[in-house]
Amino acid sequence: MGLKEKAARAASIKRLKEGVFKIENSGAVARVYGVIGKIPFIKKVTYLSLKKRRIIFILVFLAVLLGLTATAFGNFTGEAKDTAYSEHEVGKGDVTVVISGEGTVEPNKQYSVISLIEGDVLEDTFEEGDSVEAGQVLYKIDSSDMEKTLEKANISYEKAQLSYQDSLDAYNGLTVSAPISGRVTEILVEKGANINSGAKVATIVDDAYLTAKVSFSTADVSSLYVGKSVTVTAENTFEQLDGSISKIYGSKRVLSGYIEVTDVEVTVKNPGALDSGTYVTVNAGGIDCYEGAALEGNTEKIVTSKTSGMVSKIIASEGEYLGKGDDIVQLANDSSNKDLKSSQLSLRESQLSYESSQEQLDEYSITAPISGTVVEKNVKTGDTLESSNSGSTALCVIADMSVMTFTINVDELDIAQLEEGQEVSITADALSGRDFTGYVDNIGILGSSSEGVTSYPVTIVINDAGDLWPGMNVSAEIIVDSAKDVLRVPVTAVNRGNTVLVKSTEGTEGLDQSAAPEGAKYVRIEMGLNDESYIEVTNGLSEGDIVLVPVVKSSGEESSSQQQQMMPGGIPSGGGMPSGGGPPSGGGGRGM
Repeated sequence: MGLKEKAARAASIKRLKEGVFKIENSGAVARVYGVIGKIPFIKKVTYLSLKKRRIIFILVFLAVLLGLTATAFGNFTGEAKDTAYSEHEVGKGDVTVVISGEGTVEPNKQYSVISLIEGDVLEDTFEEGDSVEAGQVLYKIDSSDMEKTLEKANISYEKAQLSYQDSLDAYNGLTVSAPISGRVTEILVEKGANINSGAKVATIVDDAYLTAKVSFSTADVSSLYVGKSVTVTAENTFEQLDGSISKIYGSKRVLSGYIEVTDVEVTVKNPGALDSGTYVTVNAGGIDCYEGAALEGNTEKIVTSKTSGMVSKIIASEGEYLGKGDDIVQLANDSSNKDLKSSQLSLRESQLSYESSQEQLDEYSITAPISGTVVEKNVKTGDTLESSNSGSTALCVIADMSVMTFTINVDELDIAQLEEGQEVSITADALSGRDFTGYVDNIGILGSSSEGVTSYPVTIVINDAGDLWPGMNVSAEIIVDSAKDVLRVPVTAVNRGNTVLVKSTEGTEGLDQSAAPEGAKYVRIEMGLNDESYIEVTNGLSEGDIVLVPVVKSSGEESSSQQQQMMPGGIPSGGGMPSGGGPPSGGGGRGM
């Protein structure tokens, strides 16, 4: 090549580089990536970082352009391009379809412990690296001010309870009821009258049992005793009732005529016809009392109003027998309802204030939200939590490292091949030579798009993390399909139209054989699974057949496959595009 030609070629290459830079910035590379990035046998490149992917596809783009330039110059300068083939014997082997990806190890659960209060840290109970249990106290904050606030809230709450009880009593007091069982002897109010709290409403006497204080001659009392049966005679009706001595008084009295007597109390059950004031005499075992006496009710109670109001209804009547709690009078007072409602609200407000203060006091003892390992400690005894950083600064970080996970991004074309529970092989750059296992725990349904490709997050649980620490980078391989001991050929041997060149004198009928090299014919095949290197052949070839694998060389240059192996970023050897300008059609499974 002369100086003139070399200068022209250098200038052309410089223009090509500038053009590629402009195309890359205009999004051409992204569009190229969107097309060739989906080719099965080079799609593994799509799982690299965005920066690496762009570098690799720019290099591929440049390689294509430089190849075209070299071809043009070769034609111009008369350099010939030769097509050579390597021979491959068709044999049996395994074809394994693998989905792979990379991620970063992280704990299944991790919590940052924060505080919503301020104060001096009086105590911390752990160190970084310690294991803690859920509910364990981690920090104690000075709570002296909060304790005073809680005491004030408690006082207000108790006052509100008293006020509510008064309002409730006043409201319930609008209905005046009998405090005891007995007979209404007198109603002391009239309908329509306005009465104040404490006003007398009625008199009730408990006359179920009546008593009479009679006197016996002191000389006869010596034969009497408490509990002795007596006969009580009503003087107005001469009705006789059974009774008993309930009390013998110790004092003596002297009546006119110098008769000395002793008072004795007798009790008789009221059959219902006796009234207080009925005069009776008593005979105790044949001994008559010296003086009779009037019967009296056992208990007399004056009923008063507990609230003020107007008498709207008189329910009981004089002489009526009432049980305890029976209604006597109904009052009306519009303000009682309002006072009760107001006191209810005040009570509830003070209760909430007290409970809130109690909850805030509990926050001064900060506990572990989960069981796990303390991976970070930022606050210690003696530090002060201020309002400016409360709620935003993590006091410590606790991780549950009993279960470790990581997430990989899987292409939209492959995601349908995954399912929860699938086994995963895991390796880590930091632990060379160590293999781990795991399983697919969750397949995210919300994907993200970048450079025209949508991927979905897949969470993988590591069975036994062992020496894997949070933050370590790991690689995952998931076998989604495989064919064992099947007929196979190299991916690069398959041409567009699902044909291969076979050393044979016969090819598939109907195929154009004009481009076939001497001694070979095009044969159409049927395919099954394919991975990065091999394609399963289900029909069209037999074991032992010799297929030709194209190797394109330019005079004085290395083979294109060798150039691919030498490219930065490493497009895998054998993973290039088959002869014919496109991937085989009608293939079975997809590899990475």
